[in-house]
Amino acid sequence: MGRVRGWQRSVGCLSIVIGSVVGSTATVNAATTPDASPPGTSVPLDPTSPWPVMRHDERNTGESPIVAHYSGDRPWSFATAKAVFSTPVLGGDGTIYVGSADGYFYAISPSGKLLWRYKTGDLIDSAAVLGRSSTATHSATVTFGSGDEYLYQLRTEPTDLPAAQRLVWRYKAPKSLTAGQTVAWWEGNVELAPGGNLLAGNTGGAAFALHPNGKLAWDYTAGNSVWTSAAVSPDGTSYWGSLSGSFFSLDASGHLRWSVSTLGFVVSSPALGSDGTLYEGSFDGKLYAINSATGAVRWSYPTADNIYSSPALLSNAAGQTAEIVFASTDGSVYALDPNGHLLWRYDTGDVVRSSPVIGAAPTGEPGGHIVYVGAGDGRLYALDAATGQRRWSFDTTSAVPDHRDRNDLNSSPALGKTGIYIASEDGAVWYVPYDYCLHVHDSRCAVGPGGTFRPNITSVFLVTPGGSTETSTTVPVAAESVLSLRLVVRRAGVAVDARFEAQHPPTVTLTPPIPFSTSMSGDGQYLFVVPKGFLSPGTRYSLTVAGNYAVAPPPLGDGSTGVVRSTLALLTQRGVNSLPLTVGVHRVSAVNLTQLAIPLPAFLSSVNQIGFDSYNWIVSTLSVSPPAAGGSGRILMFVVGAVRAPDGSLVADPATDFAFPLEGSYRGNLISVSASDITLPVSFGPVPLRELTFRMQLTPALRALPGASFFAVSHCADVPYYGSLLLAVTSLCNSSGDLVASGTFLATGYPHSGPATSAPPGLSVRRVTLTPPDLSTAGAVVATFAQAPGTRYLAKAHVVSIVLTSASTGAVVGLDYRGNTTTTSGPGGQLRDVVLRIPPGTPLPAKVRATVVTDAFPLGAENLGT
Repeated sequence: MGRVRGWQRSVGCLSIVIGSVVGSTATVNAATTPDASPPGTSVPLDPTSPWPVMRHDERNTGESPIVAHYSGDRPWSFATAKAVFSTPVLGGDGTIYVGSADGYFYAISPSGKLLWRYKTGDLIDSAAVLGRSSTATHSATVTFGSGDEYLYQLRTEPTDLPAAQRLVWRYKAPKSLTAGQTVAWWEGNVELAPGGNLLAGNTGGAAFALHPNGKLAWDYTAGNSVWTSAAVSPDGTSYWGSLSGSFFSLDASGHLRWSVSTLGFVVSSPALGSDGTLYEGSFDGKLYAINSATGAVRWSYPTADNIYSSPALLSNAAGQTAEIVFASTDGSVYALDPNGHLLWRYDTGDVVRSSPVIGAAPTGEPGGHIVYVGAGDGRLYALDAATGQRRWSFDTTSAVPDHRDRNDLNSSPALGKTGIYIASEDGAVWYVPYDYCLHVHDSRCAVGPGGTFRPNITSVFLVTPGGSTETSTTVPVAAESVLSLRLVVRRAGVAVDARFEAQHPPTVTLTPPIPFSTSMSGDGQYLFVVPKGFLSPGTRYSLTVAGNYAVAPPPLGDGSTGVVRSTLALLTQRGVNSLPLTVGVHRVSAVNLTQLAIPLPAFLSSVNQIGFDSYNWIVSTLSVSPPAAGGSGRILMFVVGAVRAPDGSLVADPATDFAFPLEGSYRGNLISVSASDITLPVSFGPVPLRELTFRMQLTPALRALPGASFFAVSHCADVPYYGSLLLAVTSLCNSSGDLVASGTFLATGYPHSGPATSAPPGLSVRRVTLTPPDLSTAGAVVATFAQAPGTRYLAKAHVVSIVLTSASTGAVVGLDYRGNTTTTSGPGGQLRDVVLRIPPGTPLPAKVRATVVTDAFPLGAENLGT
């Protein structure tokens, strides 16, 4: 089924074959001897577990035979310290095992209490697998991957074992990386193969098989990241997907059998049907049915956005695959028959990255099965597998204000003996009893057919910084927020793939008027309104959007056009206090900015959600001008990457890629700071940003109130490695060739006496010199330091920077500050000087102010030039 190019919502990774994995080595802390599998069992999953692996079984069917009888339990949630994107797996005794972006792997009791946790060296994004007990470990085992580039196997004993005793072995990912990636995180979910080998893929670009004792059996270079959970057939053949844009199959020895290219990244895990058909989704928006023996594509079915979700397979009474259920980031859950014909579609009204699972309905009910899936609106949905009608939904959105807008259920459900387990971007792991909402009155429940929007609607709605659509026409907003607007068109209960006309962008009217700019998303479904200042607190604004829209041509729509005009009432309620940031001689104020979330466009979270969430920054105050008439003033801040020291304190990370200034304005405790023409490092390389803006309202304790927003613009042609591909995809780059993104973040006060924002004892700036650049020769600013006797300041233990601004206006000189900065050391490794290279042709103001920053503290400043 072809597509018209103008409506193609895909990543054009036409067949990228790059890189290789060489020199694989294992770090094994303890060895085990594999047991023979019991008779009749080829894959040694824990036989007592109701959900031992991400997609339930080695074929990745996502189907459980457990009947959904209400147990009388109540829902509960368990909080981790950061987002959870991985799928829980369940022990036979009811223990829940799951990893978090906080770097811990958790074992949680059936009542929601911590049993034990194991600290890894980085975030955890992959689902685990539960293996049966062995004579070597005298315990069942759980195996999972971490962002610290290790695969871990642990004993599952509920006793409080020391970490060294709980660890069975760990395997270090090879350092070789494919082009387009700079890390080797284990983001592929772990699977068990016949005979006990463990299968997993990593961001470095390969698929791996490990022996049960943690020794490498084989690896296969896929050309780009392998994030899928492998499906496995009884003869050991495995099936995978890769960010190289391909599905591929390997034999039991890791040799390639076949590979099929798509027009998009593949992160959807394949499901193997009863007749050998393989089902798998792609970022080109299609679900594919593939002959697993030959790789020939039988058919494909298109959706309106990328498919992150993995398909689930419903079997009939004879054990034959009768229904394929999957979801798309277009917000819909789809069910197809084995010939690729649509059976039903349910629109959640928000992005869906969660993978549907299927369980048995209570005995005697028509249809006999229930589909469970999470959505970006924080709701867990239970749908009738025969009709697609909603049976019930349960809202997991947190009551904690800071977490309410971080409610995406990007984790996939696991079906236990008495209920459903799923995790949230806010860090919570949830348990919801089967059919709880049908038996108990709870405000978090909704029952019966229905959904977020009316069956027929053409309107524009406000989207929160965290990506949730506000369906009311009267909406409270934060005075500092970027206003993201979404076009929604539905006909006869089905979402229509519609977009604003790029040639004639919609008009936006804001009353009372304030200056603002607008940008459109590449897919034409979102319009971003960025105030040049702030909205006034305690004010009712009227925002009207009017314009033309066009519906996608077949097969995604009917090619029609229409007009939309919507008016929203925006209510700002919070008052403004004084600015709580100060700059002192010995220390400055700062916030710890963490858990960056970028829900718009959906593509960014689909490829890097865990990476953004892992950012941990100290944002300090370098200078603040006195407020002018009206209470507004200028502010200069500085971002430096942070890490936890052995004593638990947050310090500047000497290995960080992040060290850059932010400039902007404040009005009271409202702050908007930006950087222009900077580089933001991500997993595939440095991305130049034309604009990066953070907007927040700070409490006296330096906590950002809900509504904090992030806005960024990158020119698609400037993106390394993928730039030409992005330009080929109109859904990502707008008519100006820009990728526009928005989101939210958390910020809390950095300790007043924290080491990063305090003056280093005994260290001072001796002199600062400037050599201006010309059109062909680079210039430089060099700062030389003096150290008092008996004090130490090691160059390799700190981040030392120079920030250049106009001495007259305070405007920052646009540079890649981290990339152009080097330090040198003297005797004993003591800091001697820091050099900021200024590339040829960089325009400088007549008089430059150079501020020398040690970690996040402005140690000295000097005006240079004529």
